[in-house]
Parts: sequence; structure tokens; C-alpha cells
Amino acid sequence: MTFDGSDYDNNKYEFTLYNIEKAYPRSGPSDGKGGDITVSGQGFRKEAGKVEPKCRFNGTIYDPVSVTWSAITCPMPAAEAGASYYGNVDLAVTANGADWHEFTGGFQYYQQPIVHDISPKRGPGRGMGIINFYGEGFRADYQLASLSCKVGNSIGYAAFVSTKLVRCVVEDMEAAPEGEFLVASMSLNNASWT
Repeated sequence: MTFDGSDYDNNKYEFTLYNIEKAYPRSGPSDGKGGDITVSGQGFRKEAGKVEPKCRFNGTIYDPVSVTWSAITCPMPAAEAGASYYGNVDLAVTANGADWHEFTGGFQYYQQPIVHDISPKRGPGRGMGIINFYGEGFRADYQLASLSCKVGNSIGYAAFVSTKLVRCVVEDMEAAPEGEFLVASMSLNNASWT
């Protein structure tokens, strides 16, 4: 530091720059069982005895699950209004314990959909596969929706048809070992699978 532009003190304080880029997912089930939220960026640190990163949902502050140089992993708490809550709450993170970065639109809670059946239950191992998911609570009527589906580890595109039907398109499905099957699942946020 200097007051005259030429004489600097010699305290050797360390200053770390950080950058917050995005949070993912930005929506999840209101029961809090949707996994963690990853805030990506650079320059994050967690040091014992010093101010540490924090996460904030709906005004409540939470300790992160983990902190690395490029990610702060926040827990996805259950909605304070209950497991059937649908709506947005504020979502913010601080990398230095003082300056909060608020995400525009916050975090969208929804009730986790239920899948009752899929059709067809068999298909070719190569080429495009279309699978219908039947159930209840399907929706794509909010800004942070990111419908998706997967069969085994093959992620596909999901199209909302109705609250009881989502059509899944998987362009290249992995083959199941003989005598075994692949699990089919869908998600409203491309992260919290049914």
C-alpha cells in the first residue's frame, strides 16, 4: 500500500482474486433430495481459521459440502415451505465470507415427478431410441427447467407432452450386457433423476 504513489509498505499481505461463473443445477426437488449444487469459477479457497465460502438459500446460510480451486459445492436443502412447494427462492454464494453473489432468478423448487411406466421397454442398441415416460408431476413451465432423460449412462433429450407424459429421445444408447437391463430415468433439471 502507498499514500504517495512511490513508497510502498512491506507487510506482504496476500490477496486472492476469485471469479464466480455459474451455479448448476438452478432448480431441484422441494424435498431436498436432488443432490448438490456446483458453483463453478476460479480462486476459491477453504482455509482453517479464516473466512470461508458460504451458500445461501432463502436467507438461510449453509456451509459448503466441499471447496476446490474451481468449485464450491453447496447442499440442496429441502424447501422451507415443505415437500410440495413450487416456486423460486434466493440463491447466493460468497467466496470470501463477505461479498455475496446473488444468482438472477434464484433457485426454482418443484415437486419431484413420479414415473409409473415407460414404453417401449426394449429397443435396438444402436440408432435413435424414443421412449415415452408415463407418470405424474411432469412440467416444463418455469424458466430454469431443463428436461432430460437417460437410459443407463446415455443421456437424451426430453420433450414435455403433458403433466403425465414426457417423450425421451436418445440418439446413441449403450447396450446392456446379456441378461441385464439398463435403468431408464428422467429429470426436470438434468441432474436430479427419478
